[in-house]
Amino acid sequence: MMALLQSVLTPHLRSRFLTGNGVPPATAATVNTIAPVIQVTSPPPGGGREGVLIRSILPLACAYVLLMSLMLSGSWMLQGTVEERGNKLLETVLACVSPNELMYGKLVGTVAVGLSMILTWVACGAFAAYATHGAIADVIRPALDPVSSLGSVLTILYFFLAGYLMVSMIFLAIGAVSNSMRDAQGYLMPVILLIMMPFTLLMQAVLRGSGGVAVEVLTWIPLYTPFTVLARLGSGMPAWEVIGSGTVLALFVLVEIMLLGRVFRASLLGEARLSLPEIVKLMRQPG
Repeated sequence: MMALLQSVLTPHLRSRFLTGNGVPPATAATVNTIAPVIQVTSPPPGGGREGVLIRSILPLACAYVLLMSLMLSGSWMLQGTVEERGNKLLETVLACVSPNELMYGKLVGTVAVGLSMILTWVACGAFAAYATHGAIADVIRPALDPVSSLGSVLTILYFFLAGYLMVSMIFLAIGAVSNSMRDAQGYLMPVILLIMMPFTLLMQAVLRGSGGVAVEVLTWIPLYTPFTVLARLGSGMPAWEVIGSGTVLALFVLVEIMLLGRVFRASLLGEARLSLPEIVKLMRQPG
């Protein structure tokens, strides 16, 4: 009742006050009709830049885990291959298996390590999201949106495993042509720099929410495709771009295994350190 009386008496008192101070009655009456136009819009849940950043947590983590695990497991495989050559163990191994079986066995073992790592991280993230409550769960659950569908999960697994296989094959070929870790470092450092140089640029572009020409170009360069696609999944990618870049990556991996496989088989029992022209020559040899 008090609110109703106030809403009725307030305009009347205002009009009387303005009229008593020399304001024309018609003007005084219009004062009560003046009101600001206010429009309130609420963004959809998970929208805006913060939503993009939260949804990008898991894809960026996958790209980072892929890079770091490749550096670790690739180094272990490289060191093992170099030690086998240095200790003359390869002759004994090759008496039991063929060079192809040895190469594929090393690749499968390395990829299995990478797959176990990503599955462990995903399991820990899912447990933290659904077993905890409060602010932590509110952040983690939207971060799992990129893996909320089977297609998203398969996409992440495909590019993760394809990237692992691609870079592991490079490490394996380096181990086959190196007689010592000193020789291996000479091949390895340019490869690591080549892989890691655009990574910081990619991470910053995704976190800013801006794609740009550089990110688009990296998507279609097979050496960077796995990292770029994984990092971009949180901010959204057209389906045709995912399928197209995945097809290019698959073709590149097949050609890489064929060419570097020739280098691996021809260099297993060699003693001399190969130069780049000699490695290219081995790639061109049939067999």
